[in-house]
Amino acid sequence: MIELLVGLAIGSFIIVGAVMVYAQTRNTYAINETQARLQENARYAMALLEPDLQLAGYYGYSNNSSDFRFKNGGAVTSVSSTEQGDPAVAGLPAAGSACGNNFAVDLLMSVQGSNSSSGPIATCAPPTAAGMNAGAWYLGSTIANMGTDTLTIRRASTADQPASSAGYIQLYLNELKRTNQYVFSAAPAAAPGPVDATRKIRNLIVRTYYVATNSRTRTAFPTLWRKSLDTDGAAPAVIDEEILPGVEDFQVQFGLDTGDHDATLGVDQDEDNNLVPDKTNGVVSRWVDPNSALMSPPPAGISAQVVAVRVWLRIRADASEVDYVDGKTYSYAGVSYTPAGTDTNVRRALISRTIYLRNARTY
Repeated sequence: MIELLVGLAIGSFIIVGAVMVYAQTRNTYAINETQARLQENARYAMALLEPDLQLAGYYGYSNNSSDFRFKNGGAVTSVSSTEQGDPAVAGLPAAGSACGNNFAVDLLMSVQGSNSSSGPIATCAPPTAAGMNAGAWYLGSTIANMGTDTLTIRRASTADQPASSAGYIQLYLNELKRTNQYVFSAAPAAAPGPVDATRKIRNLIVRTYYVATNSRTRTAFPTLWRKSLDTDGAAPAVIDEEILPGVEDFQVQFGLDTGDHDATLGVDQDEDNNLVPDKTNGVVSRWVDPNSALMSPPPAGISAQVVAVRVWLRIRADASEVDYVDGKTYSYAGVSYTPAGTDTNVRRALISRTIYLRNARTY
């Protein structure tokens, strides 16, 4: 009997030890899986953002917005009159001004950012039947008003279109005469000219990335979304696409070439005294937050060129962990965030990347 009791005791210790090792191994696996998923999500989000940013300002045969004019039938409007501060250009489909006058066709602003509580994206209407996400804006989701930024990218599609389409706002490109290029919509009028070996049509792509309060299937779960103009419906429309659930914060900063590279304060060269740098070289001379006046035309700014964008994403795990406490303070892009309450039981990752624009204009 004594031997039996000793054997049972030894066996019990072994079983308890095995169970503890199993539980610890399982817990470690779950933690590693959560961290791996956070990193995977971060890579996915950046894989969508980076190529879009690299192509910002790519307008087919030109990266200079002044080469384009908006054409509505026989009426032609200079792009200097189709900026967001101008009245809505005649003949522009409603989607072109869905987020403010001329929001889609302001080609001068190849990239644009704002705080979601005050920027143009806040004026965008929720999805309608004309958009991909018809119905009740996903469980009552709203654009997050938590100081998160928005990022807008304007560019041409990379593929030629065989003909004009009423479902898009498009660019008419002329390889041989780059000052004879147009922005148009086939809804009010046909293409500005023939399509052949040197004259092409490409779709205008406008995308705005932002954080909303809900995902498609989960309330109170912040999610990275984007509004896109590149729809192929019966008429141009702004649609909303879910990019990645779990994005708590999205911040951007712009790297500007202000034309100041000679170690003395002020624009290096402005011979025509128009307050705009005569020469830029595509090198960042200053980092600024969205809505910086330096990007505006004179007299408010100097039309400084955006040559790089720095992006931060703060991503949270899908579920909380009872035994985990996140007491870290996340400091980045002017943000200081310390989890509180139940948020301390959630694992999160902060990632950033600096992306250079391949089509930034230089003089």
